[in-house]
Amino acid sequence: MLFRKWQNNVKGRDWYDMEWYIKKGIPLNLSHFLQRSIGSGNWKKNTMTEAEFRDLLNNKIDSVNMDRVKEDISRFIPDQDRLRIWSPQYFHDLAEKLKIQ
Repeated sequence: MLFRKWQNNVKGRDWYDMEWYIKKGIPLNLSHFLQRSIGSGNWKKNTMTEAEFRDLLNNKIDSVNMDRVKEDISRFIPDQDRLRIWSPQYFHDLAEKLKIQ
């Protein structure tokens, strides 16, 4: 899922999972995310605020090559029309709806 791979190797499935979780209203457990991020060496501080997480997520959305993301996931999506809306703006809009606990 995107939240556990926020640094480098984000795959199409991670974006699909993020979309699914947000649409289902399933909140991100920020404490768990923090522990995973520290454990992987991707975060050096002992705390992470919601604002810091959202900055990380928005930076990832802005930096990812969305064409590669869609290419990576397309073989698993029977209805390719679903991927037409996938863009940085679409994921920014989704990210605004992300619940964080």
